[in-house]
Amino acid sequence: MATGPAEKRARIDAEKPGLGPVRLDRGYFDKEFISQFRAAFTDPSLCCNTEISPKDADACQGEIAARPFHTGRLHNIFAADFLRQLKRELGDLQWHERSNDLYSFYQTDDLALNSNPHIKALRNYLSGEEFVGFMEQITGVQLTRGYLDLAAQRYKPTNHLLCHDDDVQRGKLTRKIAYIIYLAEEWTDEDGGALGLFAQDAEGHPTSVVARLVPKFNSIGFFLTGHSSYHTVEEVTAGDGRERWSVTGWFYGPADAPEDTQSSPLPPSTVPQPESLLTLDSEASEWINPDYLKPDTQAQIQDAFLEQSSMELRDFLRTDIFAAVQLELDDNLWAGAAERGPAHVCKYLEAQITAQDCPMAFKLLQFLKSAGFAQFLCAVTSLDFGQASQQVRRFDRGHYTLVHDQAQEPTGLDVTLSLSPKQWIDAWGGATHYIADKDELLRISPQANSLSMVMRDDGTLRFVKYLNHTTKESRQEVSMVFIEA
Repeated sequence: MATGPAEKRARIDAEKPGLGPVRLDRGYFDKEFISQFRAAFTDPSLCCNTEISPKDADACQGEIAARPFHTGRLHNIFAADFLRQLKRELGDLQWHERSNDLYSFYQTDDLALNSNPHIKALRNYLSGEEFVGFMEQITGVQLTRGYLDLAAQRYKPTNHLLCHDDDVQRGKLTRKIAYIIYLAEEWTDEDGGALGLFAQDAEGHPTSVVARLVPKFNSIGFFLTGHSSYHTVEEVTAGDGRERWSVTGWFYGPADAPEDTQSSPLPPSTVPQPESLLTLDSEASEWINPDYLKPDTQAQIQDAFLEQSSMELRDFLRTDIFAAVQLELDDNLWAGAAERGPAHVCKYLEAQITAQDCPMAFKLLQFLKSAGFAQFLCAVTSLDFGQASQQVRRFDRGHYTLVHDQAQEPTGLDVTLSLSPKQWIDAWGGATHYIADKDELLRISPQANSLSMVMRDDGTLRFVKYLNHTTKESRQEVSMVFIEA
């Protein structure tokens, strides 16, 4: 086979004096190893984790996690000193904090044009014929030459990457293989940062992590992307401030047929549906802080809302009502609550409140979805409402909501009554973020006995940021969306 310009450059860079070897350990090119690894990796009936090692290559070891989807890992892939020099070069680059609904970590720019010798050598080798051909051989997947994404990430304590599938197309090409080269040394399971692999339900939606790959220095993990490859980078919890370093990216190949790229529709229960308002005899004065029922106060609130499209009312419920509801929403209630998902959309608890178990909370919820409460909202927003959805939710460590194309809430007035017991610490996460395109418009942190109102129109989305492992309290709330009549 003729050697192209990219392969020639890779070979020249690899052989520069003092640079050190940058090729995959030669043991992995053993024909018997390649044949055995490919046979196992492409076998749909493989049900047990499998280890495959080349003959006469003690440092080399390959493994395949069989479930929930085939995930390969090769150990001791390069010379260790080369990767340490690579890490030093990466450390001198500019790093950008990346944070949104899905993730929080630090990342370099795309390394495609970086001229540092070790970074360039790695890039050229990974995109060269020898390594691309090797990946084709052991995975059975056709790859396109000349297309490789490559960047470095640092996950500091509390950083994470939530459930997703990496299924992205670029014109006529699509991501085929995701890879991770681990650069963190002496990393343990207790430090967090494992690659978690999600099982799926009968509808193809991710449920929970059933297999995990703990980062190990000088190893590469890889898997085929698509709607069955839901995965996460679990939150880093290293107590000594150590960071999870890696180089990651994707190999590309021809795009699949359109029918092969359709994801399963979400369950109808993923987005709460609005219902008609109730007609009750209950008076607002039974529930709401009397200060908010004064006409002058309501006029001031309305003026502020019309200017800002949002408003937060502290100490909203009468003190005795708030205390009584908090007593009823105890841990025993939440022990029987349903966990909402799927994991690529949200993760939190939803309680079903009954008059028998929680009489005060039940009556409050009835009032909050009544025409009487809608009249209060009209007085402070100038808007008339005819329907509302309602959920009683609790967010604990590891809980979140994500922006998802198939889980768009109806536009309307978001009304959230916070039942969180104490002062919230921003570093815990758990705030509600409002965004339009990539711009953040508003951020609201939970505050005990606070009612937030936000008019969310077309193009504005919201999510609850992931609650990290330092969280000391639960975020509890009544979450509602009021639809104009």
